[in-house]
Amino acid sequence: MTLPSLTTRRLALSPATGDDLDAIWRIWRQPDVRRYLFDDVPVTRERAEEALAAPQASGDQKVGVWTVRPEGAGDRPIVGTVGLLRTTVAAPHDPEFRGTVEVMAAFAPEVWGRGYATEALEAIITYAFVTLGLLRLVAVADVPNEASHRMLERVGFTATGEAAGPRYPLRTYVLTREMRGA
Repeated sequence: MTLPSLTTRRLALSPATGDDLDAIWRIWRQPDVRRYLFDDVPVTRERAEEALAAPQASGDQKVGVWTVRPEGAGDRPIVGTVGLLRTTVAAPHDPEFRGTVEVMAAFAPEVWGRGYATEALEAIITYAFVTLGLLRLVAVADVPNEASHRMLERVGFTATGEAAGPRYPLRTYVLTREMRGA
């Protein structure tokens, strides 16, 4: 199974490909995005390429990254990314997270506040629970990243704890299919 394209009321989500690298890199390297997503480390094109390729390289067809565009004409620019990824950041901080899938969202600052991240996460959460049959998803957000905490709570995640992180303390979250009613 490869990742499907998904649509919401306002957005088109497409599996990210190498052709999307430059548009994704443009978003990921912006200081306001990388501050929390990459712990404020400058993002090289090579690092973005590795992050984009990692899910496919693992051979795990249940995980990956989608690009997000406003719905409409197919030539609309990519405004963000969402993903279902095997736990990386969360797993060392909570042993129960090992082997689970975590959600990721990163959007260009110029579209913040429009609800795109929440809407795109809703789509991939539904896909994870309904299509893939996953029982649980996890998430991690740097404690100072209040916008991410609000977004995760809006889509139903519950905070489970805090731990030291690479740059900032991390807050871990969980969302189960049962909590979601899926």
